[in-house]
Amino acid sequence: MVTLDRTEQRIVGVLIEKQRTVPDTYPMSEKALLNGCNQSSNREPVMSLETFELAGALMALHGRDVVRRVEGGGRVAKYRHRLDELLGVGDNQLAVLAELMLRGPQAPGALKARVARMGFHGTPEQVEAVLREMAAAEPPLCAPEPKRPRERDHRWRHLLGDGSEVQAIEDTASGSGAGLAPASASAPAAAAPNEVLQRLAALEQRVAHLEQALGESGPSTSKPTLE
Repeated sequence: MVTLDRTEQRIVGVLIEKQRTVPDTYPMSEKALLNGCNQSSNREPVMSLETFELAGALMALHGRDVVRRVEGGGRVAKYRHRLDELLGVGDNQLAVLAELMLRGPQAPGALKARVARMGFHGTPEQVEAVLREMAAAEPPLCAPEPKRPRERDHRWRHLLGDGSEVQAIEDTASGSGAGLAPASASAPAAAAPNEVLQRLAALEQRVAHLEQALGESGPSTSKPTLE
């Protein structure tokens, strides 16, 4: 099962989105990926990732073979995703997963217009059928959320996250959160230390993932002994 933190989800979601909507720009460079991750449209929550955060997440994703570095065709390295290969999902399922990673839990009616730009032109009922197919997969890839007051339909969330995306959504609702665009210029300066700690924790988690992936790829090199 693929497990992604919220920064990794944003990166993979952007790679899928650009692959489907602007294929001439795919695979993507780090600079293009950073712009795509931090753009203000079609994103929830809006993020303000730094270059080093993106680079660290890409290293972790590459170490787990979720993304691959594409060499050649220019001096700038580019990246492509492998989510469809790893999960065995089709085009419509991939489009739905990408939108859930980019914008969080959504109802089929809201997803309908958003997945259409990725080539999935279906009715809300057809979108819900795709969601139910993924919920019935083993392991499941998505699940319905409990209805909130005044909601007519269930919102659906993907199950590829590690839980950090849930905290990000809650932070956005309360007007705070690390890696997110500030709600206003008057945000309390006291929030800065907490933001730094959260970013450092995320980086440490990615380094741990990368070390684990490198350890599984082959035997480690033994340290030389002094004579």
